[in-house]
Amino acid sequence: MTRAVQETVRRGSRTRACALSDVGRVRSRNEDSFLLLPEQDLYVVADGMGGHQRGDVASSLCVDSVRDWFTGKVSDDTMTRVGNAVRGLLGRPTPGETDLVAAIEFANRIIFEMSAASAAFRGMGTTVVASYFHGSTVFVVFSGDSRIYRLRNGHLRVLSQDHSLLNEYLRLQMIHPSEARSFPHRNVIMKALGLRERADIEFFRRRVHPGDVYLLCSDGLNDMLEDETIQDLLNAGGSLDERSHRLVDAALAAGGIDNVTVALIET
Repeated sequence: MTRAVQETVRRGSRTRACALSDVGRVRSRNEDSFLLLPEQDLYVVADGMGGHQRGDVASSLCVDSVRDWFTGKVSDDTMTRVGNAVRGLLGRPTPGETDLVAAIEFANRIIFEMSAASAAFRGMGTTVVASYFHGSTVFVVFSGDSRIYRLRNGHLRVLSQDHSLLNEYLRLQMIHPSEARSFPHRNVIMKALGLRERADIEFFRRRVHPGDVYLLCSDGLNDMLEDETIQDLLNAGGSLDERSHRLVDAALAAGGIDNVTVALIET
């Protein structure tokens, strides 16, 4: 078993955050990655696609590319080209929101180009969910089935929509929600970074309240635990670190058949 944890509290930041990742009880390699950039109020979870070549590389490239974009390690020419490509996708974005969409597009290009250049990495991809906190809002970009939840006044709500075959069946009412856990193709992903030349993403903006807790996670958490259980574990109190460990430990106790990664952000 391997476990990576990072906790950060930064004076002047509007958020506190903790992230925890565990390889699980079945897999030999952790294909999840996470990024905490409290100085930017930016947080990312990526889940490399296990059915494709080197999902661990894809998820690492994703978070590394986003970090490089926000820490000034990307050339001006590249930032201009990618920025021009995503301009017009958003209505009236803040500079940070534009940067996040551009950073995800940049990550997609890095993964796609490596996949196209080498047979060893062909077909690799990663899901991603990224949150950027600014003023009284949180801006979220996501692709695939990594999720963002919000705990407000003790009530947990999933804010993103899974880009999965299962969710399409549910949306079209082709199966009943009670059949979701036994759906034979529940892990088939409809969108991910690195599979196309342009990033296939969705994004939204939500109002933030003081005391909100946001949970970003790979599907290794919510595949093992019902949302009600996740809500109860978060409401049990404790520090962000204690709650992160509680969530991951519960997913492992429930079987831990996949890598599990959680990032908790408190406003």
